[in-house]
Amino acid sequence: MVELSGTYVVATPRDSVYAALLDVNVLRRCIEGCDELKEVEPGVYEAQLRLGLGAIRGRYTGRARVGDAHPPDSLTLGVDGKGPGGHVRGEARLTLADASGNTNISCQATGDVAGAIAAVGSRLIQAAAARLMDHFFSTLAAEFTHKRPAEGQ
Repeated sequence: MVELSGTYVVATPRDSVYAALLDVNVLRRCIEGCDELKEVEPGVYEAQLRLGLGAIRGRYTGRARVGDAHPPDSLTLGVDGKGPGGHVRGEARLTLADASGNTNISCQATGDVAGAIAAVGSRLIQAAAARLMDHFFSTLAAEFTHKRPAEGQ
């Protein structure tokens, strides 16, 4: 079992961040290794990713489902994926809070892995999952930073 938690700051109001978390184009840019992401029905996404963990590298396919959504405060994301290294199943709870014009996102996630990827070792899996989560939220924050006009313009 992998358990992750983190708090991230995005320099934009909560409504905009919540909308971005459901926008397939934003998500595609924020998910590391994402080759394809499409919404197949409201709140259900199918993805193809290129990922690697140690010597186990390959193309993974998966499905994510938004549940327990309370816009713009929180949502749960269930993920199920498989590839050459095995199978991954997890859930993340995202809670958004206003913070002086910014948005704080708290993420609590759990996951299970099976197959060859599980043999890599829990510390390596934990570190890789944390890196992917940090990359996602830093890229999400950059989505809004890059759209802002430069100071003095």
